[in-house]
This record gives sequence, structure tokens and C-alpha cells, in this order.
Amino acid sequence: MDREEMVSGVRRVFDLVAADYDNVGVSFFQPIADGLVEAVGAAPGDRALDLGCGNGTSSRALAAAVAPGGSLVGIDLSPAMAELARRSLEGSPVDVTVLVGDASDPDLPAASFDVAISSLVIFFLPEPAAALSRWVRLLAPGGRIGLSTFGPSNEQWQTLEAPLRDFMPPLDPRSVGPQSPFASDEGMAALLADAGATDVRTSSRRVEFAFDSFDQWLRFSRSVGQRVAWERMSQDDTSRVLEETRRRFDAAAAPDGTLPVWQQVRYTVGSRPTG
Repeated sequence: MDREEMVSGVRRVFDLVAADYDNVGVSFFQPIADGLVEAVGAAPGDRALDLGCGNGTSSRALAAAVAPGGSLVGIDLSPAMAELARRSLEGSPVDVTVLVGDASDPDLPAASFDVAISSLVIFFLPEPAAALSRWVRLLAPGGRIGLSTFGPSNEQWQTLEAPLRDFMPPLDPRSVGPQSPFASDEGMAALLADAGATDVRTSSRRVEFAFDSFDQWLRFSRSVGQRVAWERMSQDDTSRVLEETRRRFDAAAAPDGTLPVWQQVRYTVGSRPTG
């Protein structure tokens, strides 16, 4: 798959899921965004940038952190997501601009931001290392950049998702091999350092919740990046995967019928050199 195909595929998927993204009754993306904003040290007065802002979940947390006196620019590839972000940021305590564009190569002036974040985005990009180098150059000297990526999750969730993996792209963060930079703290730290960041550090947070039913898990799965897998399935594949994932959900569920899950989230933070 070439770069243009990958970019258009990501745009299409997130346009498809925009209405349901982070809207199926589980608290998953907001805690991840809150943790990233905290890890990067966003502060009042900062000029902030949200790369791959999605529907505004991370942008809302970032806007609150840089108020009063700060500003926020969000950029996302998906027009549908960007429109949702604009709506969700109406009445924000800081000046906000939301752009539709390729976050991996944003048309923004160098050295113009004090803080930049990118939440669960880097593994969707066709050239992650090149994108990171561009992002570091957007920071003013001493500015901070923070990335969130997935760490381990509990066995029940992994087992439930296993039938989808054959249909996911090779860069999917849940199925990458140990050689991928997305697979370890050290890999992500090296990726950011190679992009020109200094003082690179890692922290993590465990996000825990429970799916109240198989149907809720299915809505969740079809409302996030895993929608790629569902779109790639034939009708026979879909029937088979639905049957298998329902069986796995029922086998792993607690006595009350819910499925408790957890996901470890990695935060990799660095700074643009001051010299």
C-alpha cells in the first residue's frame, strides 16, 4: 500500500466512525487524553497543538490546561472528525482553530508552539519517523511534545480481539511484533529522540472499565480504528468473526455478564532543544 492509499484509507475509516467514536457508553479515550495532557505538562498561556485531534477529546483537555491566556490549534485528516471537534470546542476558554489536513505534514510555521500532543495517532501514519521530525520542528525552543501509544492489555480483551487481527493493517498497534517502535517504551523513546527531541521520558496509565454486553463491545469495535477490519471482511468472514467473538465474550465474561478490561497506555514526552 503506497502513502496516498494509506492516507485515504485512514480518512475514510474515521469519517465512517465519527458519529459513534467515543460515544458508545464506555470511558476510554477521555482518560487517555487527560493523562497525555498531564504528562506533557501543558500550562496556562501555552500555544498548544493537537496533531490528529479527532473529535476533540484530547483538544478539550488541552484547551482547559492552557487557559487562561493560551491558544489551541487542532488538525485532523477526517473532515467529519474535525467538524465534531469544532463543535465540541465552542465556548472554549482559549482561542481555538481546527484545521482539516494531514497531521503528519501540517502546513504550520516552525517554532510556533509551546506544547504539542498526538494521542493514539502515530501508528496510523505512513512515515512515523519523518512526521515526528516535522512535529519537533514546530515547537519553540524548550517546547514539549507528548505522544500516547498502547501498551499491554488484559488477556480477556486480547482474546476477544484475536479474530480481528488477520484483517488489520500491518501497523496495527495491537498486533505489531517486538521489533516495532510501538511495541515498547524503549522503541518509542528512541523514535522521539531520533526525531530531535531531548529529555525524553516515559510514563504510563492503566485505563479500566467493563463492557456491559457483547453488543456494546461490538459497537465499540466498529467505532474505532478496528472498523478497518470489519470493512475488509466478506459477508462470510463477518458471520464467522461475529460468532467467534460472541463465543469468546461469553467465555470470558464475569458472572454478571460484563467483561472487565484494562489497557495500559504509554506516554512518551520530549522537548525541543533550547540551543
